[in-house]
Amino acid sequence: MRALAAALLLTSAVAGAESDLKTISGAPFSISELLARGPVVLVLWNSWLPQSQEFLTLVPEVGATAERYGWPGAVVVFQDTSADAAEKLPSGSSKLQVVLDRRGELVRRFKVTRAPAVLLVEPSGAVRARSGPAPDEVRELLRGMATR
Repeated sequence: MRALAAALLLTSAVAGAESDLKTISGAPFSISELLARGPVVLVLWNSWLPQSQEFLTLVPEVGATAERYGWPGAVVVFQDTSADAAEKLPSGSSKLQVVLDRRGELVRRFKVTRAPAVLLVEPSGAVRARSGPAPDEVRELLRGMATR
């Protein structure tokens, strides 16, 4: 009985975690709905990370490339204490939704081990490719999007 109760609590915690994801305007965000549209590009960023300011110069390029190839996407600002971090994003990043993930749910879900990072994610949720934080890695990933 305890095992069943623990499993139910874990399942509800995992299922409910997505409801904590919000856009910077406060609207709920669903990664499942985004993935239902096809492959997705995710940019995972946080203001306190090493290289975070350098990495910001790549965000407009990621957004433009995603738009060019018809990939929906989002900039995920994770584990930040306020929406102020999202305001630091360059104006060209507006091609991607900006999502606040204060508990780092998407970092865990996609097994991000270094950030900032760019991920190409299959509709199934499998990560097809990842790069970052080095600008050359990110640009290489973007060049390969056309063939992915």
